[in-house]
Amino acid sequence: MAETKAQRLRSVRAATLADVEGADTAFINILSRLPVKSILSFRTVSKHWYDSIRNKFFAKQQLTISRDKPCFIACPRVGTMMKLYSMEPGSFRKRHLITLDPDDRNDQDIMYMVSSFNGLICCINDNDVSGNDDFYDLQIRIINPCTREIFLLPQGTPSFRFEPAIGVAYGTGNNLDYKVFRFFCPGDKERFFECEVYHSGTGVWKNIGSVPCIPMYSHFSPFRSSHVFVGGKIYWLSSLDEPGEILSVDFEGIFSVIQLPIYQGDHKEEDGITEGSYLINYQGDLSIVILHPEDIDIWIWEKNCENYSWEHKCRVKSPFSDDDLVLSISSLKNHISYVTERKWCYYNMDTRRWKKGKTDYARFMKTSMFPFTESLLP
Repeated sequence: MAETKAQRLRSVRAATLADVEGADTAFINILSRLPVKSILSFRTVSKHWYDSIRNKFFAKQQLTISRDKPCFIACPRVGTMMKLYSMEPGSFRKRHLITLDPDDRNDQDIMYMVSSFNGLICCINDNDVSGNDDFYDLQIRIINPCTREIFLLPQGTPSFRFEPAIGVAYGTGNNLDYKVFRFFCPGDKERFFECEVYHSGTGVWKNIGSVPCIPMYSHFSPFRSSHVFVGGKIYWLSSLDEPGEILSVDFEGIFSVIQLPIYQGDHKEEDGITEGSYLINYQGDLSIVILHPEDIDIWIWEKNCENYSWEHKCRVKSPFSDDDLVLSISSLKNHISYVTERKWCYYNMDTRRWKKGKTDYARFMKTSMFPFTESLLP
C-alpha cells in the first residue's frame, strides 16, 4: 500500500529525532544552550530527553555555558513572601523569577537572600528554639529559582544569646559541592564563638572549633551574614575600628584575618574607613567599596609577587544625597550596582559613567542583589 504524505512526514520527523538523539554530544551541546525554563519543558518529549536532562553531566554542561550569560538576581523588598527578579547588567528592567513562601516557615519570620552561587541562592530566617528564650537558631534554605527546588538544611547547634551568622563557599570547577559556615555561641559561654560547617556532600553539620573573630553587625545586613566569596574563600567584615578587620575562611575551614586599607599619603584623614563599607567580588578580586559624603573609593586586594596588599583602584564622585541610604552593593562584569532606598544605580568601570533608574516602589527595604546564572543543579 502506498505511503501517505502524513505517514512520510511522521517517518522523516522520527528519523531526524533519532539522528539527533544518536549524536549525544551534539544533542547535549544544543540542548544545554537553551534557557532552563525551556529545557524543563522538554523533559516530556521522550524518555531519552528526560534521562539526558536529569543527567548530572548535562547539568554541569549547562552551568558551564550559562556562566557566560550572567545576570543579577534581586529582591527589592522583603515581606511575608520573597519576590525575586532577574536583571541584566546595566539595565533596570526586571523579569520575575519566582515568589517564595515556604510552608514550613512562620509568616512572621522574614526570609532574606544572603548568597547566590552556581544557579542557587541561600536564604535565611529566624527559627525559634522552643522552650528557651536564651537560644537562637536560623532556618537555612538552598533554593534553585529556575527549577523551584527548595532544600531546608538540618537544624544547627542552638546559639546562646547570639543570632547565628553564616557564609557560603562553593566549588567552581568539576566539584560543585557547597559548604555553609555557621557561627554560634555554644552552651552558656557568652562571647565565646565557634563555627560549624554543613557540607552538601555529606548532608551533616561538623563543628570545626573556635574562631579568631566573628562577622560584624550591620543594620543593612541581616544576621551578620553579609559576605562575599572570592578565589576559594569567604570574606566578612569583622570590624571597622582602626585598623579594621576582615575575617576569611577557605573551603577547608582555615581562618585568617586581614586588615582594611590604610589611608595615607595624599588621602585626607577624614577619607578613612566609614560605616558605608561593602565587600564585593570585582572581576575575581576581593574589593571593598567605601562610601564618603562626596566620593566613593574602590580598593582591590591584589597579589604583588608572593604577597597581597590593598591597591586603590579609583575614586568616584558620589551621586547620592545625604538622606539616600545605600542598602546593597554588588558587581558583575564591568558594572558595580548600587541600590539605595529610592533608586537603582550602575557605575560602569570602563566608561566611568553613572546610570540611574527610578524604583516602582515607594521605598526599597532590606534589598539584596547578587550575580546570578541559571542552572539545573538541585
